[in-house]
Amino acid sequence: MNDHRTAFATLAQMKVACVALLCAASLGGFTRPSFGQRVDPVNAAMLALRQAVTYQDSGAQHTLLVSLRSLKDPTLKPIFEGLLTSDNPPMRVDGFLGLSELRGELGADPVQLLKLGEPPLRTVAITECLGLSLLKPESIRVLLASTELTAYDRALLVAELNRLHEPWDVVMLGDAAMSSTAEVSGLAGMLLLEKDDATRWEIFVGKLAEVTPSDREDLLRRLANAARHYELSKSAGKLLQLTKDSKGVERVAAIAAALKLSPEAGRAALLDFVQSDRSVTNLVQCGLLMLAADNAMKFEDFSMLKGGDGVPDSIAQAGEALRTPNADASVALTGLMVCNNRAASEWAIRQSDKLSPDARRAMLLLAIDRLDALQAPSMNDRLLAALAAQQLIGFAREDLVSRAARLSGKSQVPESIVAAMCDLGTPDATALARMMRGKLAQRGESMALVTIAKTEPNLNPNELRELGRIAGGGGRVEEPIQIQAAWLFVRNSNKVALATQELSPR
Repeated sequence: MNDHRTAFATLAQMKVACVALLCAASLGGFTRPSFGQRVDPVNAAMLALRQAVTYQDSGAQHTLLVSLRSLKDPTLKPIFEGLLTSDNPPMRVDGFLGLSELRGELGADPVQLLKLGEPPLRTVAITECLGLSLLKPESIRVLLASTELTAYDRALLVAELNRLHEPWDVVMLGDAAMSSTAEVSGLAGMLLLEKDDATRWEIFVGKLAEVTPSDREDLLRRLANAARHYELSKSAGKLLQLTKDSKGVERVAAIAAALKLSPEAGRAALLDFVQSDRSVTNLVQCGLLMLAADNAMKFEDFSMLKGGDGVPDSIAQAGEALRTPNADASVALTGLMVCNNRAASEWAIRQSDKLSPDARRAMLLLAIDRLDALQAPSMNDRLLAALAAQQLIGFAREDLVSRAARLSGKSQVPESIVAAMCDLGTPDATALARMMRGKLAQRGESMALVTIAKTEPNLNPNELRELGRIAGGGGRVEEPIQIQAAWLFVRNSNKVALATQELSPR
């Protein structure tokens, strides 16, 4: 069930290598200029964009199409419509998702989804749409009225109705209710439990004896994740019972589901799990569950994590501080932020809004400034700094400008700030980019201009020329940002009609 998150089936789970900006003959229609020849910026932008709409066995085009989709630009509609006619299924899915995202509150068009192609492709599109919240209740009902859905599709769509607190009945499950496929049978069984019918669940449990131990572990983990995501509350106790003798991932998933769906039972199971294994790995794992559970856990529960000066103790201190009335939690949250556990650090940054404005500002700026003190900042360190910068944009712009525009120190600080802006692409981010322009290194200047182009429809001639240079590969930015620059340049140059013609599938 893809853990009921966005998972581009055969594409998103593979690690895609970056490809060169200017592909050779396969790009068609455009040619690489010879040495000494003046590069036409429109030609260069089209070359870059052709890469995004050209299928590659590696799936590299998906990353570029996701980057274009994230612009949410209505002028891209003809490009996405063209992808629907592609001979390559992954391209059709990206085209469909791009169109669905442009429909705003309407979400995905169910009739269009049914026309995508063979059943496996529809399943990919459905799971993607569910992960991106693109299927609205009305559309789900249209899909469920079709006779072309697989049992798996039906189970997922009915589960989504349950998550949305929309009415549904057993008839909607169709053949999913009687499926012999283990995961469909399990999900259908959990759905029927919501209707106080345990028959199918008991049949599913009986069949678990036929499943190998490793497959059983994975199956129960996925079902527990599904129960939590789709809010199948009557499954919580059943899953806890099925996994009571395990210490594996399926037990962790069952406890996580119970913490959300049946907090008292989940809390009891989690505290027992903490006692059963006092290794640092398990204490961290349990501590993260405690943090995520929020109100399900009590102040005294966090003391069970203590035993040293490591990550478990940092989690315990943060959990206790946030459950102490009128306490200053800044020291505990800051300690958790720098504990070198990505999940815990991100959680701490997201909790910073519980601090006073001054304490919050100091904590978030530390997430950025510490990059200078680290000998070799990791990607996680830089991601945390970017996350902090995105929060600071709203109330501490001057602090960000001074750090992004400085010439001393390591490059990771200004790059993380400008990358955070470019990712946001909001009016606040644009205002910050305007304040920084002219004070950054080349890469930072490029990202700042792309940020501005995302929200300002009219660039001046100098900015448009520079955007064309970035689109052609001269901005020292990553390919996804370059592809965005290419489209923004084409749009601002009034070349959308030409792009639609040149980028249509061949």
